[in-house]
Amino acid sequence: MAKCLLLLLAMLATITSPIYSQEGPPQGGPGGGMVGMLGGRGLHGTVTAISGTTITLKTDEGESYQVFTSANSHIMKERQPIKLNDIHTGDSLVAGGEVDAKAKTVGAVFVAVLTAEQAAQAKKMREDFGKTWTAGEVTSIKDTTITLKRLDGATQAVSVDENTSFKKRHDSITLADIQVGDRLGAQGAVKDGTFVATSVNVRGGEAGGEDRGQSNRQGPAGAPPPNP
Repeated sequence: MAKCLLLLLAMLATITSPIYSQEGPPQGGPGGGMVGMLGGRGLHGTVTAISGTTITLKTDEGESYQVFTSANSHIMKERQPIKLNDIHTGDSLVAGGEVDAKAKTVGAVFVAVLTAEQAAQAKKMREDFGKTWTAGEVTSIKDTTITLKRLDGATQAVSVDENTSFKKRHDSITLADIQVGDRLGAQGAVKDGTFVATSVNVRGGEAGGEDRGQSNRQGPAGAPPPNP
């Protein structure tokens, strides 16, 4: 259940407070600092009850979760901080933090109430994931194909060519600068069963991914990367 909800966190990086987007979303698309900061943990649902500091959510899959908030939980709507009592039954929201799938609880770091427009955008982004955009951790690179472990745990091959642009945050890079372990987002389209990227934005790995050398790279040594 939680895997598909990671996609909503990627979308929220573009619509919530800058406190969660220190590195920003991939160029022109979803992704960004919130997912990295929270380790991709969270869920989306509809509020069915509020008791004290606990919100009960019914997820998109019909499961009921208890969302525990505290004084340290950031609660917001349309980029503005709100109070817990501003949340009402029937609201659509995303809660990010420590998810316990067995206990059906979330220790909320943030809670974001979605407007109807944002909820529709989230639905569309979830439907488009793996089709027009993808994101995840680089597990291998061979020639002009980058293999990702996606946010939902699936494996996807991303093909790049001379028309693909590459960015690391706001700086232009090349394919040769991307390393195994880096986290990235890509935009493009699926052609003949392969995701062909028009743009790739790299955020670096969890542990020194930005500084790893070419020894982690798989594929022929000295293979020329496509121009950004």
